[in-house]
Amino acid sequence: MKNNFIATCSAIYFCATCFPTFAQENKDQTNFSNIEEVLVIGDKAAAQKVPGSGTLIDNDEMEKFDHVDLGQLLTFVPGLYYREEDGFGLRPNIGIRGAAGDRSQKITIMEDGVLITPAPYAAPAAYYIPNVSRIDSIEVLKGPAAIQHGPHTVGGAINFVTRAIPDAQFAEIDLSAGSDEFYKVQGAIGDSNEEFGYLIDGLAYGSDGFKEIDGGGDTGFDRYDIGAKVRWTPDTDAAQVFVLKLSYGEEDADETYLGLTDADFDLSPDRRYPASQLAKFKSDHTKVHLNYGIQLSDSTDINVKLYRNEFNRSWNKLDGFILGPPLQNVLRSPSQFLTQYQILSGSRNSQPLDDELLEVTDNDRSFESTGVQWSLSHQAKLGMFDIDTNVGIRYHKDEVERDHQPISYLMVDKKLVPDGVARESKTLNKAQSEAYAAYLSSALEYKDIIITAGVRYENIEGEIIDKKTNLEKKSSEEVFTPGLGVFWQATEHLGFLAGVYKGFSPPGPGSDVESEETLNFEYGFRFEKDNIRLDVVGFFSDYDNLIGRCRVSDSDCLPGDEFNGGEVEVSGAEVTGGLVWVLNNSLSLMADFTYTYTDASFETAFFSGFSQWGLVQKGDAVPYIPEHSGQFRLGLAASNWGLDATVKMREQTREVPGAGSVVSDLHSDGYAILDLGANYQLNERTRLGLVVHNVTDEAAIVSHRPFGARPNRPRSVVGRIVYRF
Repeated sequence: MKNNFIATCSAIYFCATCFPTFAQENKDQTNFSNIEEVLVIGDKAAAQKVPGSGTLIDNDEMEKFDHVDLGQLLTFVPGLYYREEDGFGLRPNIGIRGAAGDRSQKITIMEDGVLITPAPYAAPAAYYIPNVSRIDSIEVLKGPAAIQHGPHTVGGAINFVTRAIPDAQFAEIDLSAGSDEFYKVQGAIGDSNEEFGYLIDGLAYGSDGFKEIDGGGDTGFDRYDIGAKVRWTPDTDAAQVFVLKLSYGEEDADETYLGLTDADFDLSPDRRYPASQLAKFKSDHTKVHLNYGIQLSDSTDINVKLYRNEFNRSWNKLDGFILGPPLQNVLRSPSQFLTQYQILSGSRNSQPLDDELLEVTDNDRSFESTGVQWSLSHQAKLGMFDIDTNVGIRYHKDEVERDHQPISYLMVDKKLVPDGVARESKTLNKAQSEAYAAYLSSALEYKDIIITAGVRYENIEGEIIDKKTNLEKKSSEEVFTPGLGVFWQATEHLGFLAGVYKGFSPPGPGSDVESEETLNFEYGFRFEKDNIRLDVVGFFSDYDNLIGRCRVSDSDCLPGDEFNGGEVEVSGAEVTGGLVWVLNNSLSLMADFTYTYTDASFETAFFSGFSQWGLVQKGDAVPYIPEHSGQFRLGLAASNWGLDATVKMREQTREVPGAGSVVSDLHSDGYAILDLGANYQLNERTRLGLVVHNVTDEAAIVSHRPFGARPNRPRSVVGRIVYRF
């Protein structure tokens, strides 16, 4: 298979170099951001001509509400679904156009163009995502353009762009404080000259948490993150740039999987049962990225990235009873499992019986990922045609080691007391993947039409070793995924787009299931005139085979097990719009909105051992995909101040497959959450901010996963001051 990869790369290189080059070298005109290649889209103007659906959330948008929760920002992206879990966005669940949202495992997530999830091939569940406060902008790609950014292309890709090294001396301190003892301390310092530049930035934030454990206990979190960038631009004939990025982060969170029964949620949504008192998530993340770019000519750039990421986590949390009913069943039917419910809630002490002993497991995992990627960008003019070609090759290797060690406890007067019985590890294994990938994408522009064609190649070899049984399983996968997109600027203000591509998401190493493949279509228009903007895009995805992955919170399966869900069809529409009224020379009113409609259904009937599916009938809706979702924002801006109000909306969402009324099945609540933000530029150096999240203090069940009803973040007030030296 490696020979096939070499042959593919050779063909791609030949195609890339067969276009003529007419430009001459001119270092003075170099845009170093181009050869650093950290951007996917670039800017909002470029997003309008992406051969697919592209959304850019720039720094101005991110600053309005000073979000630390990624999910609150992603509501501005149509076609994207975010399921909350802890109220602060510590563990995101992101899906795009029907791709499963569990731990964002079906989308490609990058930082500055580099794969950033702990092990995107061997264990794609994203237990780590960059802290939003250290991110300068967020790019989201859907449609044919997403095939450049694998391995997971069934839905799309997200790229987090970190702060650039400043052009001149710079220093800033950013302080926030608010409800539930929330705090954020952030600072940055940097400088540049013609040859060298640097940036050092640090972040610490946390909260005492908004939940309360019966009988007392901690429910908050703390995160720390520090990074450094160093840039060297040597004085050579060809424009070159080297950028070294180092980063280290830690998290210490008293976070649990355990939620509430619906009845207890209605009485006190911020309550936590004493069975969750030992919950503790601790992690550390280290990354080293080296980025090299060279401009061979005005029309040809080459970029090389070397990277290594390490992520270690220990999550001590309640997994259930030693030999009792699954926690999901207890919390859905507490009267049927009264003894277990009373033990969870601390109203009854345990007896030394297996169905009354609580199992708290330290889910310890260590991840590593390393790789190198090479890309070439070439612009040429051939007669009346402008041709923009991009080629990329990547070698990537990642692995995960799992050691899930349980300890059994008795509930005694609302305290967990160990029973002293030694128990063997539940999961003890190592999984690793080695992947070779390549892509070729070429855009042909003639007058007002851009046609983009591309193909992606993935060659994946995986292995998993069960250290308890010494059993070893291997797997291999090879796939080509083509794509075609067209954009036509019909008039000065109106453009049309259409595209088709094959999406792909590989199974885990050693898996027996087939890979997840889709045939995706999109079509729509973009209108922009003066201060009015409207985008409407329809999409359709035909899944040959949906993959479901077992997590520790799923019953009747082992973590990492994979299941086939057969054929699925996803269709929908994305609408975004905006309008700006200029009231006078210094005051303007802005309104914008996003709306997504999605219809996702199984096309085959089957019974699955995957607890999220179970018995499925043809036509049943796929769970965790809201039919209607969106946001509306209204803003007032002056020269030195701004006011913004945002309403985020989502309807009731089915959490199990089914048809008919959502209310009759397990579902999360619909909601409309209002946030208010105010910013005031006090002087050249000082900016003040005030944000009120969830102004009406609406309490909604955002999910019953992993175990029981989980709340959104209640009303909170956060004040902020930013001082630039």
